[in-house]
Amino acid sequence: MITNSFKIIVFCLTVLLVRVVSAEASYPILEKLIQQKQFQLAYDLAKNIRAQNEGEPRFDYLYGFSALQTGDFNEAIFALDRVTVTLPNVIRPRLELARAYLKLNNKSAALKEFNDVLSLSPPPPVRENIQGYIAELNSDPSTTVSGVVVKKLATFALGYDDNINFGYQDDSIDLIGFGTITLDPKAVNQQSGFAESSFQIKQNKNISKRRSSFALARLKHRDYFRKGDYNITDLDLRKGFLWNQQNKQFQLNLRAKPVMLGGKLYSNTIGIDAITRKSVAKGLIGSISLSVENYDSKKLDLSDKKRAFVVGRLDTQKGDATHMLSTYLGKEWADEKAGDIYSGDIIGVSYRFTQNWNAQNKSFLNLDYRHYKYNGQYPISPFDRDDDRYIVKVGHEFDLQKHTAITFAAKHVSNQSNLELYDADRNEISVGVRYDWD
Repeated sequence: MITNSFKIIVFCLTVLLVRVVSAEASYPILEKLIQQKQFQLAYDLAKNIRAQNEGEPRFDYLYGFSALQTGDFNEAIFALDRVTVTLPNVIRPRLELARAYLKLNNKSAALKEFNDVLSLSPPPPVRENIQGYIAELNSDPSTTVSGVVVKKLATFALGYDDNINFGYQDDSIDLIGFGTITLDPKAVNQQSGFAESSFQIKQNKNISKRRSSFALARLKHRDYFRKGDYNITDLDLRKGFLWNQQNKQFQLNLRAKPVMLGGKLYSNTIGIDAITRKSVAKGLIGSISLSVENYDSKKLDLSDKKRAFVVGRLDTQKGDATHMLSTYLGKEWADEKAGDIYSGDIIGVSYRFTQNWNAQNKSFLNLDYRHYKYNGQYPISPFDRDDDRYIVKVGHEFDLQKHTAITFAAKHVSNQSNLELYDADRNEISVGVRYDWD
């Protein structure tokens, strides 16, 4: 059951997100002039109101864009660079900044911005055009920046988890046909504060106008203050290849994820993903992915299984807000010796909303629902097991400076099963710092 304090946290952050949506600045006259391609009038107006609006991302973009269109390239760079510092994951300002650098013949700076855009998974036509620019710039001996970009990310957080083992709330349970049974203490929920740190490095490489690749390695460790047996460390390794064809993009990923629990190897997952993306409308990208993976448990052979997932996803960006809606369809096959109760079907839907709402603040909301239907009857029940799992996560980031941010997150997970033994709730809250750099 969600604690009262957690309800208050979720409520406050939800209110914050509503305020974020309503707080987006609007400059209707300036935007209308730019839409009508009256760039000089737009630039003159922007200069007149710059003193009271400079530093607001939407204004800086409109001001920088109109400056670029009227030939004031230096002023365009100053304004657009402020936007990319504030909103590093928004594509359009980086593209306009790259164009401004090209106008001043600063090819190395332009090339860096183009490479940064590629790391943001732009729409397929945009990616193909950018890779064309990159191929041309790299062929120029005066351009010293290569087509390889390396990004690094480090995080540290302190938090509290009220159910680290996702265990049962009580120490006894009434089972059909068995009566009241006292559970092993390890099956009852465990609570503890924790410290979590992670380091990630990602490399993007442009092979040609239509081909690129990436490699990613991420190491994450969570140390529980009171329950060292539950300390968890995982290593996420990925290698991907991308191909562009007009307004489509194809991607192939290879991945491995070994996990350690309490200092000992707990599991290893090896998988492959095939993804296709397409620009279906202005600002809207649709994608379908097929994933196949093998889960190898090092503790319990009965948990070994193979999985297959099909995921459909829609991504859109409007202003400083992004939306992502996904639907899932999956199946698990356990080894024959495990029996049907370890195999089943999965369906689900998830939604992610992110809003950059001023020069330093960003908020997000994640909602996820999964239905798990297991095959075969459990020995403790005459029924097949069906689970519904709900996940809500909200968070906020405050940028201290260009590469450093303070992070806050709260998460609730609830598993509701027709077999009471598998009912469980989990609440988690954390505060941390993130540092990312090239």
